[in-house]
Amino acid sequence: MDFFIKIIGDKYSLVIFAPMNSRQKNIVLIWLYSGLFLVVLMVVIGGITRLTNSGLSMVEWKLISGTIPPMNTTQWQEVFLKYKQFPEYQKINKGMSLSEFKVIFFWEYLHRVLGRLIGLAFVVPFILFWIKSWLNKKLKKQLIILFSLGALQGFLGWFMVKSGLVDVPAVSHFRLATHLITAFLLTGYIYWLILEVEERKHFPNFHINKLAKCFLFLLTVQIIYGAFTAGLKAGYLFPVGKGFWQSLFGYYTTEVLQNLDLINNAYNIQFIHRIFAWAVFFFSIYLWQKARETELVKASLILFLLVCLQIILGIITLLFAVPIYFAVAHQFVAVLILLAVTNLIFQSTENSQ
Repeated sequence: MDFFIKIIGDKYSLVIFAPMNSRQKNIVLIWLYSGLFLVVLMVVIGGITRLTNSGLSMVEWKLISGTIPPMNTTQWQEVFLKYKQFPEYQKINKGMSLSEFKVIFFWEYLHRVLGRLIGLAFVVPFILFWIKSWLNKKLKKQLIILFSLGALQGFLGWFMVKSGLVDVPAVSHFRLATHLITAFLLTGYIYWLILEVEERKHFPNFHINKLAKCFLFLLTVQIIYGAFTAGLKAGYLFPVGKGFWQSLFGYYTTEVLQNLDLINNAYNIQFIHRIFAWAVFFFSIYLWQKARETELVKASLILFLLVCLQIILGIITLLFAVPIYFAVAHQFVAVLILLAVTNLIFQSTENSQ
């Protein structure tokens, strides 16, 4: 978040939205909110794609022609034949029918088409606003950073998929984590720009601001380990039928303890993700308590309540062996938590305008 704050620091003295009248400002807000909605939707559909094991169903990357799906039986058979040439079919889905393939193809196709739609939804209005001279120098720079993050996200998506089109039909959990963190960074950056356009009121508080940034750091680590958990399917390791803590420490047999790898061992990753969740939870309580006597109490309370909801969803997801609806909700609430802490950091920052 320091990155966001640096961009709007004293280095720039222009008021961002001075060229815009009220109508223009509302149009820009609608544009940014629409972009934020599409990016969050992209994160949700990305989660569904992962949970339905659909991510490796499209083995080619075609920026233009890939927008049109197979339209007849012959085209479907051609796409299916290409899929059969890769390890996921040969080692996991051998014997899959065409109708079953269409299901996993649908989610990956939707994910990629939505990515193209997001690009158009941002670039086309940006060009129009530029031509109409609605954007000053600072805002242009910020939006160029936004587009760069979007382009990076698209590249990382293919880079991630490519890692699973080899001998081992599973995407790298490191690439998955990078892809997810970039998506969250993009989401947070869009929301920060929205808060600036809205001219959301500031309640400068150095202490709360510092705590909120610490919380953002903890949240980032937790999201990374959440991606590791998803990438290595560590959530399925939960022994159903045992108590929560009993099953947690029941992981640690002599065999597991001999391998204390914290970034590749699925048991260790699951353990860290659970324990760190409580660190995030208790820190959110501390942050809320510190903000109770300030104007930031509402923002901190929303953050705390979202963390409570996230803990509940995480436990349910594990107890019931990762049901898709709860797992997707778990990922969606993580986005809401990011937006909540972004808002808290923004409101507690000294207004430089």
